[in-house]
Amino acid sequence: MKTTLFYLLFGVSTVLISQNSTEILAPASHTFQPANIEKTECISDLQRQEIRQQIALNKQKILQENPNAFQHRGGSPLFIMPLRPKAGFDDYGYYIINNQVDHDLTPNGNLLDYECGERTYDWNNGNHEGTDYVLWPYPWKRMQEEIMEIVAAAPGTIIDKRDGNFDMNCVNTGNPNWNGIIIEHADGSQAWYWHFKDGAITSKNIGETVSEGEYLGAAGSSGSSTIPHLHFEIYDAGNNLIDPYEGPCNSMNANSWFLDQPDYFVPEINHLSTHNSTNFDDDCGVVENTYEELNFEPGDPVILRLFYRDIRTNDDTHIVITKPDGTALYDWVFTSPWPNYTGAYAEWNFPTDGTWPDGVYTVTATYYGNTYETIFGINTNLGVEDLKLTEVSVYPNPASDKVLVEANLPIEKIEIFDLLGRKVVGNAPLSTNTELNITSLKTGMYVAVITTEGKKTVRKIVKE
Repeated sequence: MKTTLFYLLFGVSTVLISQNSTEILAPASHTFQPANIEKTECISDLQRQEIRQQIALNKQKILQENPNAFQHRGGSPLFIMPLRPKAGFDDYGYYIINNQVDHDLTPNGNLLDYECGERTYDWNNGNHEGTDYVLWPYPWKRMQEEIMEIVAAAPGTIIDKRDGNFDMNCVNTGNPNWNGIIIEHADGSQAWYWHFKDGAITSKNIGETVSEGEYLGAAGSSGSSTIPHLHFEIYDAGNNLIDPYEGPCNSMNANSWFLDQPDYFVPEINHLSTHNSTNFDDDCGVVENTYEELNFEPGDPVILRLFYRDIRTNDDTHIVITKPDGTALYDWVFTSPWPNYTGAYAEWNFPTDGTWPDGVYTVTATYYGNTYETIFGINTNLGVEDLKLTEVSVYPNPASDKVLVEANLPIEKIEIFDLLGRKVVGNAPLSTNTELNITSLKTGMYVAVITTEGKKTVRKIVKE
């Protein structure tokens, strides 16, 4: 597959305009850098032929043990999405759809996806024949954390399974050493799930059945791959390629194979965060240092990043940074001047000084009607969340009287702070779940700092 992520980098220079006692920030300069795009083959026809030969041998063995294994009854399956986030993952998003099936079979630059766009690719003698769900942002870090779990889109029988192959590949070379699962459904159609992380795969073996939504593995970059992702490829009972997405330019099949087909264009912010450096790690195969930071001192630069899924020319994002007392520090609209991209990030650099009050600041970004939020602090001790090690849930949220805090590790301490940085609730339970009484708190937003094994996780709590 190829990578079509683009990075939008805004310079440090800004323009501040006084308007209704609110400072309006507008970037005065920017740079633009596309990610490296490879246009080499993903899966060759020869490789597919070899896989089908292996599948035929596997099915012979299955039929020897169970003559009724493949009855080929009913119509084509209706898929659920073949992926889900890892339990405890509570960010806004974790993937983009980077490439679809190419419906223009003329290779070497002739592109057509099911929606008549060009969200696909080909090479000098072949076409992309699946859908790529790519981890974004921090693909290598989130691969190690196994954030993208691959699940069975429909029930069926495992007819091929591969594991034990290197999973940090960075080039499309037709590498046949993939990790993954191939499942045959009741009607004889097949779903190919490719590029798994090594060792992150179901314990079930060839010949065993899986149910809809059952865990199959975690996304990686094994085989012919440039970035951690799931390649999802479908064939009907006659080995004809199927694009499960219905659309005006899908000539392969008239109807969607999804129970509830997702939209083609999904404008979202997958992640927003503050950082202590403008560095951005994007070397292939290297687990990223995110440089994320919640705590700053006066004089430190605060780097704000918004990681988009599906952003188009002239798309607006309304961004507000609110001071600890609830008043707006910055309030502006960012209008994207670039073409359409499946994944991108925007970055701003805010120099702080002694005029920034101590306490917790709130950043909100409204994009296509949805509002996304993060926090940072000046002279605070908020801690930085580690999704890999600690899974923490706080519910109900918003709440009026009580909230329950649950974690996968023993909770050492819970503290709740108001947005001025004052501790308003303190607790030190020694369990994995704790109920907190918040009836005495005033209506508004608070910050909960949960300590597990010496590591701090931050959650926002809204008191109704």
